[in-house]
Amino acid sequence: MPQRILLVYTKAGGGHYSLALTLYRLLRQLEPSAEIELFNVFEVGPRWIGQAIEDGYNYSVQKQRWIFTIFSSFNSNKPAISTWARVLGSRLGPRINEYLERFQPDKLIYCYPVNHGFRRLRYLKQRKPKTLTIVSDFYSPHIYWFLDTKDQYVVASPEAYTIARRNRIPSENLHFFQNLIDPKFGSPLPAAEVIRLKDELGLQHPYTVLITGGGAGLKITWRLVQELLKLEGINLLVVCGYNQRLLKQLEALKARRNLQHLHLFGYTNQMYELINVSNVVVTKAGPAAIAEILSQHKEMIVCDYIWPQERGNVELLQQEHLGYYIRNPRRIAEKINLLKRQETPSEATPTPNDAVKLAQFILEM
Repeated sequence: MPQRILLVYTKAGGGHYSLALTLYRLLRQLEPSAEIELFNVFEVGPRWIGQAIEDGYNYSVQKQRWIFTIFSSFNSNKPAISTWARVLGSRLGPRINEYLERFQPDKLIYCYPVNHGFRRLRYLKQRKPKTLTIVSDFYSPHIYWFLDTKDQYVVASPEAYTIARRNRIPSENLHFFQNLIDPKFGSPLPAAEVIRLKDELGLQHPYTVLITGGGAGLKITWRLVQELLKLEGINLLVVCGYNQRLLKQLEALKARRNLQHLHLFGYTNQMYELINVSNVVVTKAGPAAIAEILSQHKEMIVCDYIWPQERGNVELLQQEHLGYYIRNPRRIAEKINLLKRQETPSEATPTPNDAVKLAQFILEM
């Protein structure tokens, strides 16, 4: 009987969804006979819950960071998180259980910290499928990842391992895999393909700046674009993610000023290609974004991070001199202008990527 694997995710943060998509593709390649499905936990319940959490996350990260900070602080102790899980479970649990009964997975892979809520479901109590939580906050994961001390966990750094052990996860339940990004990031595009893509995108200048901030986009994108438009001789690629308002504002600006060197994208699956044609990438401190940019040996400027789970990413970036942490749009533009004038080829260093190994581990568990 073929394996039935359910990859559980949400769109409250683009990195979780990206990880689920990567594993989905790899698992299907490695085991074509397996039945594999992607499952957004908020799509089966009342729509207002998904809007409140997914859209609320994107809004708070983009516009009102204090809301997210307060929510994270509230969820910094296990009793508060357990209460929140029970409230959501009362509305989502029956619908999720119905879905599980229909698909009947023998393995549940959590790409988002929902294992604590799932273990209460009747399907898990009766069928006892194998479960695995993949901690996609690589360096400073929030404690809500580690509520279920009986689950199996994947961590990607010694820092995450230490936090897991501090939250009483047994060492035998912890498995170490690094980076976990799409394997295609393991090597750059051939030079001829980069030239073709530049022609296809209409990149007229030799130097290209990419602005990207995950699903929610960057808070400072509008102001940063204004500053970068003052620089001469650059192509400007801007990924707005799910932020349709920002995308429309920039489209209007482009049309009004006839900005041929400004290229705009909503949510895109072409990050590999966009990073390859760029010289420098401005982003927030999402672990997947950092790993993807470093794998292609591009200059990186981090301008923002989500507290607390992305703070460790910024600290690593600064300690290892992997990029620059600059918050002010004007200073970012000044730095990019400096990098443009003194550009030197980046030294290629091997970047470990265990995504394929993790997919094999899932199939064998």
